[in-house]
Amino acid sequence: MGRISFVGRSALLALGSVAVSLALSAAARADCGDDLKKLTERRVSLLNEINTMAAVSKKAKKPMDPGVICSKAHGLTAAENALIAYMEKNKDWCSIPDQVVQSLKESHAKTLDFGGKACVAAAKFKKMQEQQAAGGAPAGPPPLPAGPL
Repeated sequence: MGRISFVGRSALLALGSVAVSLALSAAARADCGDDLKKLTERRVSLLNEINTMAAVSKKAKKPMDPGVICSKAHGLTAAENALIAYMEKNKDWCSIPDQVVQSLKESHAKTLDFGGKACVAAAKFKKMQEQQAAGGAPAGPPPLPAGPL
């Protein structure tokens, strides 16, 4: 066997580096897919729970419990925050298009609005329940004066 020249060794080293890089890149892309799948499944699961609760409530013609919706909205917000953060951090590495990230951010803004409204309603509902439990009348306009003027 002959000796490999410096140029030959450099070429083999470069070829080996390219092969390792391609193998790592393929593994990283597989990780991107797995990570995105897990994060997306969590988000979709929470969305489905909220949508199911809304459908059941509509069918039963009963209002949804704002406290439960508020807590579900918090979970959905956290899941979307995690997904957005992952996409922004790995956008180039995972080849995530800008419009996908932007679309998720727009959806997230709607989730924040929905969750905020649900939590405000939950706070009002809780306050009403506390007033009723204390024997007071629910908050409302003050009673009109009675008797002669």
